[in-house]
Amino acid sequence: MREIQYTTDEQIEMMREELRLAKQKADKDNRKKTAEYRRAHAKKLIKKTLGLLSFGIIVVALLSVLVSVLMARSRGETPNLFGYQLYVVESGSMSPTLKVGAVILSVQPKDKEALSVNDIVTFKTGSGATVTHRIVEITEDENGQVRYRTKGDNPINSPDLELLDPERVLAKFIAKIPLT
Repeated sequence: MREIQYTTDEQIEMMREELRLAKQKADKDNRKKTAEYRRAHAKKLIKKTLGLLSFGIIVVALLSVLVSVLMARSRGETPNLFGYQLYVVESGSMSPTLKVGAVILSVQPKDKEALSVNDIVTFKTGSGATVTHRIVEITEDENGQVRYRTKGDNPINSPDLELLDPERVLAKFIAKIPLT
């Protein structure tokens, strides 16, 4: 027959002490995990808040730009953002450099009398049309005023008959926006 073993009071007390120590360790680990969870949750909350705030700022900025553009268009002006303007090429006079439908980024020149040969400029003609052509020659009139001879890049074009006064220059070409 099998021998029956009984647990002594000392052994029971040792088991209780082991359980108490294990419970203390588990509580300590849980507190540590809870603190780590709180820190991680706080970081996620901060990131989410910053993301929403950034998104809100971008939306407000875009809406401001949209309102500004719409107001300028309603007044018959070219929309202008920090001196930069967008123009759409509507004729083939600048082909092959700028094709019909191309969108170009231009900037208002600081000194309209300091433009150079080969600069591409957008200007108002004497009849009020908006044109984008290249400066091919710089001349002075009898009063010493700077005048520009312009020409479209299309090989069939001849230089524009009308000399360009610097005050009619609206913008200087910077880059073609790759939309087309």
